[in-house]
Amino acid sequence: MYEALAQISEYSEAGITVRGTYVPPGKNPPEGERKLYLAIESSQELAVAKAKSEITRLIKEELLKLQTSAHHVINKARYKVI
Repeated sequence: MYEALAQISEYSEAGITVRGTYVPPGKNPPEGERKLYLAIESSQELAVAKAKSEITRLIKEELLKLQTSAHHVINKARYKVI
């Protein structure tokens, strides 16, 4: 995962940082904490848009692979890109 984020960061010229705390499905995050998320930062709006677009593309690609594979059990957790 971190290698993919580094490649996207280099491609888009935006900084990408994993932040937050893992929260199992159906649970609420601890007081004062946020669920895991990717923080995308750059002084250029285009760089942020490129990084977000590439992350979204990779997530969709991986979900498609999971859906077409009979050997994987799909976790029904929900992800959203904001």
